[in-house]
Amino acid sequence: LTKGYPVRCLVRNFRKANFLKEWGAELIYGDLSIPETIPPCLQGITAVIDASTSRPSDLDVVKTVDWDGKLALIEAAKAAKVKRFIFCSTQNLDQFSNIPLMK
Repeated sequence: LTKGYPVRCLVRNFRKANFLKEWGAELIYGDLSIPETIPPCLQGITAVIDASTSRPSDLDVVKTVDWDGKLALIEAAKAAKVKRFIFCSTQNLDQFSNIPLMK
């Protein structure tokens, strides 16, 4: 955003994500547990930065979001001919306390 690139954020809850809109991002509804909501979010974009994750306390959703949802997102990105796909994860974060970024 600070470099002037347009940013579109796939969000499930517009109210909780409103701060992103205040920063200048476009918000669009999408839910990794509802695969059909994903393709419209990717129309006209060139890159995906995937920082989505399920909550470790919600074990029923882990496979739905962190496996099935990620696969649906990747397939939708391929179909939309997205040029770059960047995946970020905080899984096992506690194992890397020596990395300054994690503090």
